Amino acid sequence: MNIKHHPTDQTLMDYASGSLSQAMELLVATHMTVCPHCRDKVVEFETMGGAVLENADSMAMGDQSLDHVMAMLERETSNENIVTEKLPSLRRVAVGESISGSTMTSLPRPLADLLPEHVNSLDDIPWKTLAPGVKHFQLKAIESKGTVRLLKIAPGISIPDHGHHGHEMTLLIKGSYIDEIGRFRAGDVADLDDDVDHQPIADTAEECICLIATDAPMKFNGLLPKLLQPFFGI
Repeated sequence: MNIKHHPTDQTLMDYASGSLSQAMELLVATHMTVCPHCRDKVVEFETMGGAVLENADSMAMGDQSLDHVMAMLERETSNENIVTEKLPSLRRVAVGESISGSTMTSLPRPLADLLPEHVNSLDDIPWKTLAPGVKHFQLKAIESKGTVRLLKIAPGISIPDHGHHGHEMTLLIKGSYIDEIGRFRAGDVADLDDDVDHQPIADTAEECICLIATDAPMKFNGLLPKLLQPFFGI
């Protein structure tokens, strides 16, 4: 395993504090199944956060603190009979998945939990065509702004040149691509903001499969992709 590209420290800190969107959280959790470096980083950030909370708890309570606590307890009591449906925790990381050659050896648990029941491998995914040589599968179970989808790119095919209106993260599941930033292989993460424009191209004889999470639509630089964008929801 030779992962060279990781989420930024800021992204990992947001993950540790629980402030990432579900789409971004899913991608980071999936990456962490194969990346001990990022697992250790998150533990470090969680420990730092715990220390901050512990210091805050040791401070004297203000005059209004008891009133705030009692008000919270009253709200909890009034809502105790309300049943809400929760999605499975995306923070659960199944450690043990690994990378063989240019592919993750199995579907990482955080991702597999949100795929249809009949999907046991990448070959089972019901891909839909976006463009010649490009297919996708959008995950519907994520409740957050933006989107999260799997993208399959045929060998030698490039994604149209584009930027971002917000945060975009890409995790390589299989194969590789190259762009203006560098070369990304299985396990690598491209953690990009709205300052970056790029045009990834699948650069080997093997198809490239990625997990992509965004919190805003892409910003295509070509006319045709711009015209087709509303139909594809990307």
